[in-house]
Amino acid sequence: MKRGLLFLGILAVGCAPKKEVATSTEPVAVTVTVSSLKIQAIRRTIPTFGTLNGYEEVVLAPKVDGRVVAIRADVGDLVSPGTSLLELESTDYVLAVAEAKQALNAELAKLGLEQFPSGDLDVERVPGVVRSAVAVEDAERRFKQKKDLYNRQAASKDEYDLAETETRLAVASKAQVVTEAKATLAAARLRKATYDLAEQRLKDCKLVVPTPTDVSSSGLKYAIAERMLSEGTMVRSMPVTNAFKLVLTHTLKLRAMVPERFSTEVKVGQTAEVVADAVPGKSFAGKIARVNPTIEPLNRTFQVEIEIANPDGVLKTGGFAKANILTRSEELVPTVPPEAIVSYAGVNKIFVIEGDKAKAVEVQIVSREKTWIEVRGPLPEKANVVTSGQSQLVDGSLVKIREMATDERR
Repeated sequence: MKRGLLFLGILAVGCAPKKEVATSTEPVAVTVTVSSLKIQAIRRTIPTFGTLNGYEEVVLAPKVDGRVVAIRADVGDLVSPGTSLLELESTDYVLAVAEAKQALNAELAKLGLEQFPSGDLDVERVPGVVRSAVAVEDAERRFKQKKDLYNRQAASKDEYDLAETETRLAVASKAQVVTEAKATLAAARLRKATYDLAEQRLKDCKLVVPTPTDVSSSGLKYAIAERMLSEGTMVRSMPVTNAFKLVLTHTLKLRAMVPERFSTEVKVGQTAEVVADAVPGKSFAGKIARVNPTIEPLNRTFQVEIEIANPDGVLKTGGFAKANILTRSEELVPTVPPEAIVSYAGVNKIFVIEGDKAKAVEVQIVSREKTWIEVRGPLPEKANVVTSGQSQLVDGSLVKIREMATDERR
């Protein structure tokens, strides 16, 4: 009896009418955040790096032999052009100057001079030549007298011939004296050169800071980077014994390599922003001074030389530095936030809002910065680009823009 009632109950439930389930075919809007496409000015730069070098680096060595008797400067000192760095023992050179001076004076005395003439010497003014010239004039005068007497038959033929011979001898004697004077003058010039050389060698006993010719030396100072000698050291001029290494640091040169593809963009005179590891948080203004016209075949780069003012000496030679070379500026460049880019299979795209739908636009990335990315593609000027929710979007998806809180906008 009970089993029959249970069967009738189940049958009644199975035969009861079913309720209809409500279904909807309307698309669901994806909630997204958006940001406006930003048009801004862009500075086109080329990044590079290299080593800082001194404006000029010079290694000095004594030009004469001798023993070092005094060191006047050391590493780290700033020295002006003309400053003495070291001195060599000079006794032998002082004696050589005195000997050369006496030899020169002896030759000048033969010419009747006390000092060497500043210009060319007229040998006709040498005392011996002047005396010979007077003798020639006297002989010519007496010959003229004898000739007149001979023509009037007041003098004999022998007297006429003797006067003529004396005139010829006086002329020949003068020519010989002029030749001897010229030889003495040549010897004096040789003695003068020997004397000048001896004086120069005496001066070279002091090693001094050179004066640069391509920059103004007013207020300019070299930094001593290395000292290679000590007092008492015996130096030789051949082979050269190096003494000091000097560096001009008022301006440094950054030598850096640039990829070949930028060879038509980099030019002399362009500016560059330089940062050095040794001075964090600070940038320095640089200017391209030289561009190597050849490409290095091993790495397909070319060298540029960037000059950087360094009046306070903060930058050090040999240090590492990075530079951004400014090649040009562009005023109207479209940029989007980095999070707006969707990349898949090597294709970059962004979603822009058109009404209540999202439209996919394929773009090309031109350059990147921390807060924006420059893109190129068929973008409307005043587009709103999707910055979140892109993973749920396809071209034509219905979207709902979520308003960002004040803190998020900041």
